[in-house]
Amino acid sequence: IIVDEEHDASYKQDEGICEIANDNAPGQIIVSGEIELINNLNIALKNKKIKSIILPVSAPFHCSLMLSAAEKMSDKIKKTNFLKPSIEILSNVTALPENEPEKIKKLLIEQIYSKVRWRESIIYMNDKNISQFIEIGPGKILTGMVKRIAKNSKSSSINSLEDAKKIFK
Repeated sequence: IIVDEEHDASYKQDEGICEIANDNAPGQIIVSGEIELINNLNIALKNKKIKSIILPVSAPFHCSLMLSAAEKMSDKIKKTNFLKPSIEILSNVTALPENEPEKIKKLLIEQIYSKVRWRESIIYMNDKNISQFIEIGPGKILTGMVKRIAKNSKSSSINSLEDAKKIFK
């Protein structure tokens, strides 16, 4: 569910799991968890006239309900040989750079059940004077979020070979 954070979205239910899964951008927080709680939250938000959208996803990604999936992936990730990257990789778990292979493995496992710190990651890069962002893949959702977070940045989207040719000419 996407929640518009500009409003008071307080909601209480005593039991179950409903957690922040993504801190995307101003006005956009994603929550994940048990479907009944997500549906109840959606109804409560609609009753308060707060915009919310149920996302059509197949699992409760980036929340503690994914711990068993992380455990299953843990052995595979730990057994994979990672070389030290030549550049730092910004982790969405911490919103900080990392280049140590063993720490990257740990963060990849944690990413399965941890909140995505997209907004914090973009702010970190913006504070380090990174001002050009390129989204590769279908759509322009990330490009739009970057523009809302780092207003003076230059964001582009590559959806096809033609798009890539235009950007890298």
